[in-house]
Amino acid sequence: MSGGSVSGESGSATQTQAVLRYLDIGTAHSCGLLDNNTIKCWGLGSSGQLGYGATSTLGDGAGEMGDALATIDLGTGRTAKQIATGSSHSCAVLDNNTVKCWGLGTNGRLGYGTTTSLGRSSGQMGDALATIDLGTGRTAAAISAGSAHTCAVLDNATVKCWGLNTDGQLGLGDTDDRGDGAGEMGDALATVDLGTGRTAVAISAGSTHTCAILDNATAKCWGAGANGRLGYGDQNSLGDDAGEMGNALAAVSLGTGRTVKALSSGDAHTCAILDNNSVKCWGNGADGRLGNGTTSDIGDSSGEMGNALNAISLGSGRTANSISSGTAHTCVILDNNDVKCWGYGISGRLGS
Repeated sequence: MSGGSVSGESGSATQTQAVLRYLDIGTAHSCGLLDNNTIKCWGLGSSGQLGYGATSTLGDGAGEMGDALATIDLGTGRTAKQIATGSSHSCAVLDNNTVKCWGLGTNGRLGYGTTTSLGRSSGQMGDALATIDLGTGRTAAAISAGSAHTCAVLDNATVKCWGLNTDGQLGLGDTDDRGDGAGEMGDALATVDLGTGRTAVAISAGSTHTCAILDNATAKCWGAGANGRLGYGDQNSLGDDAGEMGNALAAVSLGTGRTVKALSSGDAHTCAILDNNSVKCWGNGADGRLGNGTTSDIGDSSGEMGNALNAISLGSGRTANSISSGTAHTCVILDNNDVKCWGYGISGRLGS
């Protein structure tokens, strides 16, 4: 995966006192949406994922951040509404609800019908960077970047995904990559079948799986099923064969009467904030990333989901407002605006 997100009103340390409205974290780079609707990115830049027309890494040396860190050129007069970071690529929903992506282009994750990397050289950003063809008259309401695939909720509440499809993470009933060849995007790119009459309100792309919150506040997940990350009581991949999506794809069972408010897909685990603001996580339990006091996988065997899946203890009386799942750790912003993180703690990523 790559990307997790945290939103809030955090002040940066620049002289102009820019306010960070939204932060999305990739495998080795981060991008922030500022209060003036511009984007700044820092970290590893080897594939152009920072969007500065170079391959330099930024933020690892003195004098590279703050006012010295430029905003990304999204085109004449264009600003951003949302940012999403994958393993080695980044995407933004612009103020006119179009989408632009840059960085590593392999597997078609950028959605331009090629495997060319963009943002690595001068002249590839700004007006030169085309918007992604999502179909006739279609724009984007939300976007999420996985390790090597990208998914968007469109203005009509349908979902389209493109890029790497080894495990059915695009939800199209096969394992063919999309967006890496001419004629695969736009109207030719099918929407994900979420079931009769069902639409999407949110999307989260993990490493090789994808989850969506539907209009009825249930969640469905597809793609790689190892470790139980899909939450269906087995390790079967779904969406990689015909007949596995649509009405055949069940909603994830999170307990009697429980629905979903927010959801975040990590590398091999998934977490959700439920309607009562409690948090449940399932999938790969290594390093404590599920927050249940064990390292056991959850959701890979029958009888582990639903009422059997306990909510995470966040502290006496505490509930969650937002959540972000990283490669091997998870963080939440609590109802009192405190942050708690759990999972793999190397390099200080838990902040504790």
